[in-house]
Amino acid sequence: MSKATFTVGVFGLPARKDGLGKLRIKLNVRTDQERQKKLAGLPVDSKVKIVDMPGGGVDFGDFPEPKKANLFEVLRREVSEETVGCTIEPLGEFRGPFMTVTNSTDDKNPSGDMALWMPVRLHGDPKPSGEALEHPWITREQFEAEDEYRCVSGLGKEGRTGRMIRAAFDFYEANMSQEEIFSYRGFEWTKIVGM
Repeated sequence: MSKATFTVGVFGLPARKDGLGKLRIKLNVRTDQERQKKLAGLPVDSKVKIVDMPGGGVDFGDFPEPKKANLFEVLRREVSEETVGCTIEPLGEFRGPFMTVTNSTDDKNPSGDMALWMPVRLHGDPKPSGEALEHPWITREQFEAEDEYRCVSGLGKEGRTGRMIRAAFDFYEANMSQEEIFSYRGFEWTKIVGM
């Protein structure tokens, strides 16, 4: 058997508290909704929005100077592209890895995906882009219900993306008293949730 080849992805998950003090995490609504709904086994006309996390894949081209490789810089660029100019600030180290095996049947070419996520503070107001139709801030209840938002892949909340989002909810819930880790402190929530 040869060595497995893994692609690597880096993702940043910001959180904030709404006007009622409820925790919300920012996700991206995918631009390829029809394709993703088919993969999830949902009807194309389903009202469920397929979401993923801000971030993306890491390529060797991302590191013009390999000895100075920095995954956070890749994450910073990916988030800026998906949110049209928002910036992020790290709130600790990358967490994971969260792995998925994509080819375990070919002993000569085993492969998979490996993803890392980082808690981040988001600065700016996310706007739609070619990679994200919108940027909802969802609650754990919305995440678990999967009737309004559903994680990318046929596995939904049980897949790799869902496991990372659940880990982010766990992290932020464990740190609810640390106001400095939340994005948009003092933000006017009435505009977002119609209070």
